[in-house]
Amino acid sequence: MNRKYLGYFGIALISSFFTAALCLVLLPKIYNPNFVRQNYASQTNLKKVEYLNEQVRSSSIINARQKAAPSVVYIDTVSVVTAAPDIPEEFRDFFPPGIFGGGQQQVRGAGSGFIIRPDGFILTNEHVVRNAQNLKVTLQGGKKFDGRVVGTDPQTDLAIVKINATHLPTADLGDSDSLVPGQWAVAIGNPYGFHDTVTAGIISALGRSIDDPNNRGYLIQTDAAINPGNSGGPLVDLSGKVVGINEAIIANAQGLGFAIPVNLAKKISKELINKGKVQRPAAPWLGVALTELNDQIANYYGLTNQEGAIIQVYDNSPASKAGLQNGDIIKEVNHVKIKSPQDVVKEISKAKVGQEIQLLIFRDHAMRVVKVKLEAKPQQFDKKANNPSQNDLPFNR
Repeated sequence: MNRKYLGYFGIALISSFFTAALCLVLLPKIYNPNFVRQNYASQTNLKKVEYLNEQVRSSSIINARQKAAPSVVYIDTVSVVTAAPDIPEEFRDFFPPGIFGGGQQQVRGAGSGFIIRPDGFILTNEHVVRNAQNLKVTLQGGKKFDGRVVGTDPQTDLAIVKINATHLPTADLGDSDSLVPGQWAVAIGNPYGFHDTVTAGIISALGRSIDDPNNRGYLIQTDAAINPGNSGGPLVDLSGKVVGINEAIIANAQGLGFAIPVNLAKKISKELINKGKVQRPAAPWLGVALTELNDQIANYYGLTNQEGAIIQVYDNSPASKAGLQNGDIIKEVNHVKIKSPQDVVKEISKAKVGQEIQLLIFRDHAMRVVKVKLEAKPQQFDKKANNPSQNDLPFNR
């Protein structure tokens, strides 16, 4: 054989030996699950990796539904809604229609929930049972029970309902801290009265705030189809574990649903079952509803600008006790100029319960100074609790 070709053959032979040796060393590691897990865990949270592995091992959305659906209930309510406080007749025309009145009306509602204890404790949304005078709970098999509200927390929009039953199927509560955007999510509930409806999507994002997308909040965002009636129902992962409580959508949007993390719900539900409410530091309360000024109202009052906030006063509130009246316009709080209702909220939140504040108000074409001693905010006036109109409910945002 030509020496030239013998040289090429020698180089090829040596290269083959090196390649074989390299494979013998690396292949066991490459195909070793522990090696892969250790290297991947160096780039992300090991807890989340293990959680995703569990999701992959889970069979399907069918299995998730079969595991979670027996614990899902359907809640029908009859509520009494009280209209907002009256406001002087002479400038009602300047406000949007329908916000005034003094009567009460019955409103029928429907939502979902899920059983968290076999002795009949059910977790749902606070807005599902708000002001409910009559409450019916239907189990998956169709059996109906009268329900009673054990406790509510308007701030987190969570509530506990109790029915007189035992040996009930319970939901398996998961770990919302392990969620990863992009993983599958399944919503189960009672949208528009269609019992046992299952929809699927993904976890779109974490740490969302509905009120301000630019601020970090605590809600889970999902594109699983959620509609009125899904409120209070579970959002589950592919293993059938509850990871969230479906709460809200943004109206006129597509695939923008939100759920309360189950880890938060675990803490809140324990307090609601044991105490009927959540103990928090008392928030200062003035006791007024606030409305922005517009050109018409400013002209009516003879004001040169739209700065300030016009008020409606709640009965037996600090504002009422201090002599504030419906139609007063707050211009300053503790010498801080008020340009909008949000400024009033901001300044009151800086104060403390029991503190006396000074308001500069406009009434009868003159400025007046009124001192108000703030009280602790009652639960019924906490976030989302003040008899909202239909347009203000979470599913109509």
